[in-house]
Amino acid sequence: MLITEMSTARETRQRVHGVTYRYELDKYPFREELEKLFGLDLQDLHLWLGDFEKFDRKNDQQTIVHRVFYSNYSKIIEPIYKDFVTDFVSQIIDFPFSYQVIPTFRIGLPGNRFVGEYHTDAKYNHPDFELNFNIGLSNYLKPCCLMSEKVSNTREFYPLECDNGEIFSFNHIDCVHGSDINTTDQTMVSMDFRVAMIPFYKEIDAKSVNMNSSFKIGDYFSKEIINS
Repeated sequence: MLITEMSTARETRQRVHGVTYRYELDKYPFREELEKLFGLDLQDLHLWLGDFEKFDRKNDQQTIVHRVFYSNYSKIIEPIYKDFVTDFVSQIIDFPFSYQVIPTFRIGLPGNRFVGEYHTDAKYNHPDFELNFNIGLSNYLKPCCLMSEKVSNTREFYPLECDNGEIFSFNHIDCVHGSDINTTDQTMVSMDFRVAMIPFYKEIDAKSVNMNSSFKIGDYFSKEIINS
């Protein structure tokens, strides 16, 4: 499904809520490069990390795996990510957009959750002009995957599963979402990123909760405008 501009940002998000897209693994080898970086299969990261207390919002980005990812991001992942956004994502979005400069890296360890709490991203200051994408890399399947309302304010949740080689969009601003405990013996690994939908963009003063970045073109979002 081509993502086209609807009357509002909310309608645009909801139209593609839960829609999955496939990409070519040989062109965008996120998992392959991360496994080279970590030196083991992504599903086995917990064997290296050991046990953790249950994650909450404040510490679900604080493991050594996250530090290794972000400290090596510019050399290993950024070139693939930029090509992915400019060559692939641009083909499924039919209007100008700017993209999150550094995607968010997530892990769901066995016996743990990868999102600290059920929430909407509006609760964390994220603006209405955003559109969200998730990239499943390892074990992004029920019961480890993201759980989301199908329609906002219903509290009726369903799993958003995503194999390696797939991405999906979902309405992160309006629909409550989160993750349950990973009861499998494999680590869940994913990345997600947001784009600023330029037809709905406006400058705001709010900043991201974790990174304290301004939700502006040239800060949280790239200076480059795609499809302009």
